[in-house]
Amino acid sequence: MKSIALEDTIYEIYSHYPQVMDILYEFGFTQIKQPMMIQTVGRYMTLKKGCEMRGFDYEELVRLLRSKGLPVEE
Repeated sequence: MKSIALEDTIYEIYSHYPQVMDILYEFGFTQIKQPMMIQTVGRYMTLKKGCEMRGFDYEELVRLLRSKGLPVEE
């Protein structure tokens, strides 16, 4: 099982864990479900950069991902 690393793009994460789209939407990334969002912005955006842009707590997102069973690296 591939761990989610800090430098992974949202597209890379989604490729391994498609359920991440619903988790990110639940967290507040509501635009993630817009058509083609994963294919465009997701190819260069990381979770950390996305949190910084939106003013979200990255550590809180990491805790949420782990609580949903996704392996996130430190």
